[in-house]
This record gives sequence, C-alpha cells and structure tokens, in this order.
Amino acid sequence: MAIINVQRAQSYTNRWRDYEILIDGEAVGTISPNETKAFNVAKGQHTVTAKIDWCSSPDLIVELDENQTQTIHVGVLKQIDWMMPVSGGVIALHFLLKIFLGFEYLLILIFPVFVFLVYILTFGRKRFLTISEI
Repeated sequence: MAIINVQRAQSYTNRWRDYEILIDGEAVGTISPNETKAFNVAKGQHTVTAKIDWCSSPDLIVELDENQTQTIHVGVLKQIDWMMPVSGGVIALHFLLKIFLGFEYLLILIFPVFVFLVYILTFGRKRFLTISEI
C-alpha cells in the first residue's frame, strides 16, 4: 500500500475548524490545525482535495508506486490569513477617528479587501485553501 501524509499548519483563519480531506472524490477524514494524518491508498494516480464548507482547494494529482509515501501540505490562502485581522483593525480605527476627530472616510480603505473576500468566497471558492506536495 502507498501512503499519503497530509499536514496542516496553524493559521489565523479557520483555526478552530477542521478541513475535510477527499481522495479520489471520497471523504477519507478530517484534519485539525498542526496535525498530520496518514491515509493508505492503492498504488497509482490519486486526486487529493481539501474542503471546508463550500470552499475547497484545487485538485492535486499524486502518482504513487507501491510502498511509496507522499507528503502533502494543506492550508488557507495566504492573503486571507492577514486580511481578516487587518480589516478588523481598519474598522476599529475608522470608528475611533470618526468619534474623536470627525473623520469619516477611512472605511474606503477596506473596500478592496471586501471585494477580494467576496470574490474568493464566490467565484474563487475552489482556491480558498492551498494544497501542495512537499
């Protein structure tokens, strides 16, 4: 039997949620942050995907020989991981400046982030998670 090891690093986004791992379209298990899991598969070509809710990673095709082990890393898109805290900080700064200085236009800075998040959660939902061979 061949083995596919799936690693997941800690990230800000989805830190309390598990990713579902699909091999050849079948759910084989879930993986938590900072966890590595091994999945036994037959030799040959396999498609590996990570999924969370309606979002997923692109499909990764892995070719394995008998008794071969392949390690795969899954995670969240890097831009998503820093956009969430930055967006919250801009919103908080907006309200502080509005209350104390009467400045009302800082919220415009968050508009590009909002557009990106809407895109990634709709049309880009199959690239929300990343998957790569190590």
